[in-house]
Amino acid sequence: MAIVRLQGVAEQKKGIYYEVDSSLEPIGEGGTGKVYEGLSINTRTGETRPVAIKFMFTDLTEQVVERARREATIQLRNDNLVEMLGFIETESMQGKHVVRHYHVVSELLQGVSLSDLFNGKCTDIKGREIPYAKKLLGIFMKDPDHFAKIITMNVLSGIMALHDAGYIHRDIDPSNVMITNDEHIKLIDFGICKQMKQLTTHDKIQTVAGVFMGKPEYAAPELALGDIKHQDQTTDIYAIGILMYQCIMGHVPFEGKRLEVLEKQLKQSVPVKNIKNAALRRVIEKACQKKQELRYQSSAEMRVAIESIGMKRVMDPRKRNIIIVSVVIALLLIISGFLGANQYKKSQEQQQTALIEKNFNDSLLLVIDGSVKQARIQADEGYRHDEGYDHCLINAKRLFDKADIAKAQLRGLTTVVDYSADKAKLGNALQQAYDELSQKADALREDPDSEVVKEVGNIDVRIREIESVMNQ
Repeated sequence: MAIVRLQGVAEQKKGIYYEVDSSLEPIGEGGTGKVYEGLSINTRTGETRPVAIKFMFTDLTEQVVERARREATIQLRNDNLVEMLGFIETESMQGKHVVRHYHVVSELLQGVSLSDLFNGKCTDIKGREIPYAKKLLGIFMKDPDHFAKIITMNVLSGIMALHDAGYIHRDIDPSNVMITNDEHIKLIDFGICKQMKQLTTHDKIQTVAGVFMGKPEYAAPELALGDIKHQDQTTDIYAIGILMYQCIMGHVPFEGKRLEVLEKQLKQSVPVKNIKNAALRRVIEKACQKKQELRYQSSAEMRVAIESIGMKRVMDPRKRNIIIVSVVIALLLIISGFLGANQYKKSQEQQQTALIEKNFNDSLLLVIDGSVKQARIQADEGYRHDEGYDHCLINAKRLFDKADIAKAQLRGLTTVVDYSADKAKLGNALQQAYDELSQKADALREDPDSEVVKEVGNIDVRIREIESVMNQ
């Protein structure tokens, strides 16, 4: 037995430490280290919790270590995300040299990956059968449309929490989706996540022009190009659309060598005509548009679109409530038969109408909240006046317009987030951008230089785009 105790500064403050027997067989091994099952021990309460501890190899590059450090800092608690717990550094002497050791701690997941499930595997690394995986495999074999909806809705719930925290995942694929023994579907591996509000040095190192990281089969065009600036929520939505296609068809839309697949992601549309269900076909087609502005602009918007599809239901809490209400209505129907068919029919119609309106309003409120949240993010980027700031302001205006459209469709009095002040501030910023660009173009028009003429043309295009959204 070789018990190793790990504790960093953050753990000391929380009164916890991690313990692992490194003489035991690892529960996993990859290119960056070995993973062991360990314990989190709370020194104040005595409570323990099983955890997974990755012992990273000592010959890794600084870039790989920083990826692991970043991954460990994204600590969110959500039923559809793996919970990261910490990053611990230790030192040891090897001869006369000090060697640094790095460890990543996360919750211990017992289950199988979605990629294993596609291959018919329902047992974890220790050979234990995962009942929930077996159940999902049965659904996948009999009703892939329903299976796709279950997987996609859960992944969207996780990615919504990640986006709300200010990150995009950039590596969504079946190997990073875990089906656990406690009947959760969790998105894992935050190694190449990117912060949306700012580009850190770490982000720039991870993805640069001509260098692609991730899985090409799920890469949106901007990811395939290494275009860091334009990678946003819609980049993840594209990957989820590909994942949904695979859940239905049993394979990804583009296959081949790495560079061939990346080329197809840039130039070829996803062959959605192969999908029989027209509603699912439309969802995937919109999610996988090559132009980002044509995709769903938030995970909430995509989730609403899937929820509205009239097919076998995903058993999320809201749907369970609807089923309970439906059962109650059915029971009332039997009882009311003794009281008069006409009176009951009227009562039933009123309840059904109220239920439909509630579901309709709930879906619209999700769209409004998601659009306003993303609009504020885009507006804040535009207010900084960095390069391309006018495009951020334009995107913000379109998102607020989308929220207005959804708000206009609400039925009855419903509390909606107030974004009137945001719209007013954005309107002023758009007018200012319009004036600044117009003055710049006028100042350059008298210069006959070809490059200047080209620049004026580009500015005119930007001016027209601003003018277009301001007039909407």
